[in-house]
Amino acid sequence: MTTHLADQLQGFFQTYLREQRAVSPNTIRSYRDTFKFLVQYAGQRRGNRILTIKDLDAKTILAFLHHVEDPHNGRGNAVFTRNLRLAAIQSFFKYLSIHCPALERQCRTILAIPRKRAAEKTPDSLSRKEVETLLSQPQATSPDGFRDLALLAFLYNSGARAQEAADARASWFDFPNRTVKIIGKGNKERLTPLWPPTVRILQTYWKTYRRKPRTGSDHFFINQRGARMTRFGIRAVVKRYLALAARACPSIAAKKLSTHSLRHTTACHLLEAGVDLNVIKAWLGHNSIKTTSRYLYTDLSHKRKVLDQFGPPQTIERVLDPKPEEAPEQLLSWLDRLAR
Repeated sequence: MTTHLADQLQGFFQTYLREQRAVSPNTIRSYRDTFKFLVQYAGQRRGNRILTIKDLDAKTILAFLHHVEDPHNGRGNAVFTRNLRLAAIQSFFKYLSIHCPALERQCRTILAIPRKRAAEKTPDSLSRKEVETLLSQPQATSPDGFRDLALLAFLYNSGARAQEAADARASWFDFPNRTVKIIGKGNKERLTPLWPPTVRILQTYWKTYRRKPRTGSDHFFINQRGARMTRFGIRAVVKRYLALAARACPSIAAKKLSTHSLRHTTACHLLEAGVDLNVIKAWLGHNSIKTTSRYLYTDLSHKRKVLDQFGPPQTIERVLDPKPEEAPEQLLSWLDRLAR
């Protein structure tokens, strides 16, 4: 049995994840990133020598998880990301516990590391006015500017994740019927409608402004090098335009926003438009309605409008209606009786 980390990782990714579990490419990429960061971190701690499985003991894994969250000397990621990294690591050690019985004790200690609980924070979203401000930032006279406008419009209309936008193929768009097929987590497909203006922007980008891909790929969004845009590239584009929009709209500057905020904004605006929660669940590609509910925070002004439409029970209104004042004699008589 080899305890070289490289050998075991190859078996984990090629045999266990791809063949036995048939996980999605998105999961493969997420797990790959976790182990890239972990190997770099552990290698520095071990003097950059060849790593073995035993180098990844519980102490090292806990230190790595702290490094993931550390805003000063580490990556400064949120608890959610820390837990995703832990899930990938524990999946690997679950695989090892099956294929390498001699490592069972080490695997058991790492599988026992708990996920970290975090206070539920309501993610920020954009108002309709703020969305207009964001969409007005790209310079639609250049190829990259028009591509960025098409990308922002697509993200807001579809509620797609950054990776889903990066994966989008031209063949997935049905412009005559104004729909797009999106392949999300777990390779699950969903069909999403598009507004006519979104269709026109996407068609114009494809026919006029899209760069010619180097490999003949039909990926829809292409970067300056002629390659498909990655999720990191898409996040960089959104981050840049959010920063520009914040200069023009102070309310945007006060919010903590990201690419995922556009997805949350889509959900909030669908809810405000009266769309049923189950429809929004299907729109976003969630497995559980509970996951959808986590996104559907709406601001106080919308809640007040809903409350006004709902209206209070008449009993609540009547009980606080002003009553005729009692005559002084009656009040004095009551006070006299009270004193006896």
